[in-house]
Amino acid sequence: MVFDTGCGMGIGATREEIFAKRIGQALALARGAAAMTQEDVSEALDVNTETISRFERGHTLPPLSRLFELATLYGVEPETLVAGGATRSLEPATDITVLMGGLSDEDREFVREWVVAMCARLSRSPSEKS
Repeated sequence: MVFDTGCGMGIGATREEIFAKRIGQALALARGAAAMTQEDVSEALDVNTETISRFERGHTLPPLSRLFELATLYGVEPETLVAGGATRSLEPATDITVLMGGLSDEDREFVREWVVAMCARLSRSPSEKS
């Protein structure tokens, strides 16, 4: 039996592989929120598209200097990308902002209203919920 670690890798994966996969997912998410293609990023950083692909698939960890370049390019803090490699986000509000960045104004408003409603519901005492 293989247990999933939450990033598409089995228990036998090393911590570095899991970390690389999670950072890769954070990079792909931030790139999407910035409405950029891998080709756009590779041109901006003067690297092969395959390099960006390998970062995003978690096959290669980007060097620290490259991680800072990517964060600047995507308009996010480097911590946001590194938090993608943590089991718990360092700044959940930043994560949500990045996720919502690629949505239309109408969809962002829908998500905001849904979050407000869910927070109101969840903040009630158990006896009020029933």
